[in-house]
Amino acid sequence: MSMTAVRDEALMEVSLPRSNGRPAFDAPWQARAHALAVLMVEASGREWEEFRHDLIEALDADDERPYWDSWVIALEAFVAGSGVLADSSPS
Repeated sequence: MSMTAVRDEALMEVSLPRSNGRPAFDAPWQARAHALAVLMVEASGREWEEFRHDLIEALDADDERPYWDSWVIALEAFVAGSGVLADSSPS
């Protein structure tokens, strides 16, 4: 899937807060967390649906937690399971 397709699919995320149909971010870090998720999905070669699954689990785990805090937890889970950040340090 191309970066454009991943980005477009990410922007169509049903649970993403929106304003006038566009993603809504209350703070710059939220936009960065969103961008990181899009980039990590692209880098991992996995599907956006896999990140979405992690997000749903994070949202369901604590319905009192703010949405974007759950987003970061989902991103951490996705990265941990992706192998993208596998140890590449010299031996």
